[in-house]
Amino acid sequence: MSIDVLFDLQLEVRRLFIAGSTVAAGDVRLKKMLPQLQKLGEAAPVFQRVAQAVQQVVEPPAGGEPSLAAGKLLELGTLLSSILYTQGKTEAAAARTQVTGTDTTLNTRIPYRKIKPVLEALTTKGPGRLEVLNLAYEEKRLTDFRLLWPAVAALDDSYSELAEFVWRKVIPSWGAEALPALQEQLDLQGGKGDARRLQLIHDQLGASGCELYLKAVAEGAPEVKAQAVELLGHYAEHEELILQQADEKRKEVRQAAYTALARLGTSRASERLYRALLSKDRELAVDPIRLSRDADLTVKVIEHIEELAAKLNLLDAGQLKDSAHELHLALQCLDDKKDAPILPLLQRLLTDNNFLIKGTEDAQEAAAQLLLNLGLPEADQFAVTLGLEAGGKRFVSYSFRAALRTLAPNEIYDRYAGFIKNKRDAASRELLKVFYNHTEPVSSYVAEAWNRDQAEPAAAWDPRWLELFIAIDEEELVCRLAEKPDKKLNAYLVRKCKAAGAFNQYKTVTLLLTLFRLGHPDAPELLMENLEKSTARQLYYLDYAQLAVLSMLPRHYAEGLERFAEKLQYDSVKRQVLEVVETIKAKPDNASDADSKGTGWLTWIKSKMS
Repeated sequence: MSIDVLFDLQLEVRRLFIAGSTVAAGDVRLKKMLPQLQKLGEAAPVFQRVAQAVQQVVEPPAGGEPSLAAGKLLELGTLLSSILYTQGKTEAAAARTQVTGTDTTLNTRIPYRKIKPVLEALTTKGPGRLEVLNLAYEEKRLTDFRLLWPAVAALDDSYSELAEFVWRKVIPSWGAEALPALQEQLDLQGGKGDARRLQLIHDQLGASGCELYLKAVAEGAPEVKAQAVELLGHYAEHEELILQQADEKRKEVRQAAYTALARLGTSRASERLYRALLSKDRELAVDPIRLSRDADLTVKVIEHIEELAAKLNLLDAGQLKDSAHELHLALQCLDDKKDAPILPLLQRLLTDNNFLIKGTEDAQEAAAQLLLNLGLPEADQFAVTLGLEAGGKRFVSYSFRAALRTLAPNEIYDRYAGFIKNKRDAASRELLKVFYNHTEPVSSYVAEAWNRDQAEPAAAWDPRWLELFIAIDEEELVCRLAEKPDKKLNAYLVRKCKAAGAFNQYKTVTLLLTLFRLGHPDAPELLMENLEKSTARQLYYLDYAQLAVLSMLPRHYAEGLERFAEKLQYDSVKRQVLEVVETIKAKPDNASDADSKGTGWLTWIKSKMS
């Protein structure tokens, strides 16, 4: 079209406005367009006038003033704007629709420089985006209206953790304010992101949105349909439809239907869940049955477990494998339940030799874990006996965890120390795992002090455990349990510290923290010796634990630490160390024992890392 030529010419004129009129003469692009304009000018005088103006720009008279060239270019631009203005259209091509407003109370008071990183995190790809959103959420910078639509669009983000964070944290914080954006962007033929949108819409509309949920079941793509079926579980009047969906071909839809039936909790719903447990869908039925609060369904599951357990000794190897797996799944259905019949069932199973056979190990573990999960005194008392009577070493870790709840520290040591002396033994390894789960790393004391101004007191342990861990060389647990200075303990820690690696290793920092925590007089010197072993390139960042260790140095070590800082390659680390140096220099010469044991660094750590 001829009008398109004028638009193209306008773009070239704007380019020359930016570049300057001095480069307009002889411009190749304008010369290329000139013949076309001259040809159009034969039919329309206005194009002839434009062609003349272009020619005056690209072919100025020789020796002409530069200001004349600028004037000709400006004249061409004005002529083009005038023509295009008269040819423009203001009406939209599509049919007119009523603009739907909202009564949102969101505002745009947050400065753009503060929301720009959030917008980029929501709309772009790359690392570090989730951290940006986390920080903005904590600082309450997500209340800006400009973030609403990008956040709803981010529900489709390929980075699933970010999409989950937006789904579970960000959008719910807006409440009903997010509803218009959710409804506008919802696509029933979409994927996981649209399933999330439907869930969020339900959170706001509740029962008033049932028409939408039913439409999603009838017309939606698999993921959206599955989400809609699950939502219908909140409304008993749709039970018949949910039961129909439980027979759907698609696995995800059947899974959603089972979850909805568990939420309904009716007798028909429970009966269908039980049938699923007995079918090939048994794995899909586990979580919904666990969710159900129907006591009658729990009784049926218990009876099913007892039937399976009674037949175990009658099966061949192939049948045993299938039956043991089915038994394991059935036991998982009882997790999170506190019904009275569960404890007698577990007591029977865990003392039944027909159940405690090779091939049923997963089911045995599930039964023992269920026993602990009950949280009942009588369950814990029975669990304690498992490590010593019924199952022997097989259940010693479960027995030990129950003992931690019920027995005195000295009784615990007397019962279980013998199992742990041989680190190569399976029972020893299991007990050590429990110890690691029930003790805090030394560095966590620093973190807790930073967060709460003082660390939580350590759990009470019999002091003989410390001697045992020294004997079997379980270094990490020695550090965790070390509370008071002791000649044997000090010698062990010093020996380990001298053999430790560079300062960037967790093990080294843990040993040094422990020595300072105990107030060992050689701790500062051991720290300086270790720093000398660390090369300049090994330290590229110092965490709160490393900073804490450095800040525990007495004042007279400031110069040595400053010399060490000058050797460091990375400026950021050098600055961190020099800040510690300034803190150390500010210490009094007669620093108290409390400072030497680490409590003096609390305020400094919080000021540098908050």
